[in-house]
Amino acid sequence: MIPLRPALDSDLPQTFERRAFVRYARRLDALWLYLGVSSRDLTSAQLTDLSITGVGLMVDHKFPVHTSLAIRLPTITQGWSTHLVRVKRCVEAGAGQYEIGCTFVKPLSATQLQGFLQK
Repeated sequence: MIPLRPALDSDLPQTFERRAFVRYARRLDALWLYLGVSSRDLTSAQLTDLSITGVGLMVDHKFPVHTSLAIRLPTITQGWSTHLVRVKRCVEAGAGQYEIGCTFVKPLSATQLQGFLQK
């Protein structure tokens, strides 16, 4: 007979936030394009949350994990700024919409983050 083993921490449901950086809920219009594609082919997106290391977007396109994108985000002080991101998660949100979680290739500075959070 095989003895039962106690539940390991990894077997338990997650009950706490594991992210190292705080995510700020923020609604902003954004634009995205595949890396290396003409900037005339920008497609709209809705930014849903933001941190120094990543961004959440609602888009009308399904992306494979590890896809590299260029996203353009508006700021009050600097106009539009372009950032390279890598898709880490893509979940269907219904009606042809997808929620994607991305990490910045180069994390934002505190000043850049504040520029996006200002209303």
